[in-house]
Amino acid sequence: MNDTPKHSIRYQILNKHQKDGVENFRDIDVDATTEELEQLDRDGYLVREALFDADHLLRLRASTDRLFGDEVDLSKRKTAERSWGSILRYLEDKDPVFLDLIQYEPILSIARAMMGPMLRLRGLSARISWPGEEIQSAPYHQHLRVNTIPRPPWFSAPHGLDALIYLDDLNDDTGPVCVVPGSHKWVDREPPYQQFDPVESEQIVRVAAGSVVMMHSNVWHRTGPTLSANRRMLILSYTPCWLRRSPYGSPPENGLTASLLDDADEGLRELLGVAGHS
Repeated sequence: MNDTPKHSIRYQILNKHQKDGVENFRDIDVDATTEELEQLDRDGYLVREALFDADHLLRLRASTDRLFGDEVDLSKRKTAERSWGSILRYLEDKDPVFLDLIQYEPILSIARAMMGPMLRLRGLSARISWPGEEIQSAPYHQHLRVNTIPRPPWFSAPHGLDALIYLDDLNDDTGPVCVVPGSHKWVDREPPYQQFDPVESEQIVRVAAGSVVMMHSNVWHRTGPTLSANRRMLILSYTPCWLRRSPYGSPPENGLTASLLDDADEGLRELLGVAGHS
């Protein structure tokens, strides 16, 4: 478990919809030092070793495996030269074990420290890959960036934080993640198309199961191929609450998150996309 010293941030939300004379404050206990936040801003990623304990990790694995069995028919997969493996979406609406991740403070508090207190859950998904004839890896890519040249004076650069939660050891057998420090601040280029090979200045990250790589959504990153052991990863993503949710996939009918709204505070309502809009 994470034992990083915390520090606090008090936000005052300036919102014209507040009643006259009522000040709106939110206090955030951030699970990171100010130096770590500076590193996250500079490099675009922050590694947390063993953030999830063994029992929590077992529950996440079991639920991920169950959903994989329900949604993926391996007999119908066609062998391809390369693929990303399988991606499962809207996990928080499909199994109660994932509901706690929506407000998992060791991650959410860092997202709020970097982007402010009013956030939206952009998505909670899983990517599963396995060894075999089909090469499963990911080329260099970004998760959120839309940019233009020239850059308009009022261009609004999208920001997001993606927490890559590894349910298996991340190593050369499962396929390490490779990131390019500082690439989230590059505004004049994008990752080369279908680039599976290293690029200059990339860093290779290998961590034990239960560890998390938190990164800006626009950091250039890729994954090595899964060679001889399964690779299960959760992707927990946040953006400012006024951005739309990820457009990929369709939520299930009667999703579990609807039951949270009855007793939700304003912060949770924002996370679930029903509050915080101008």
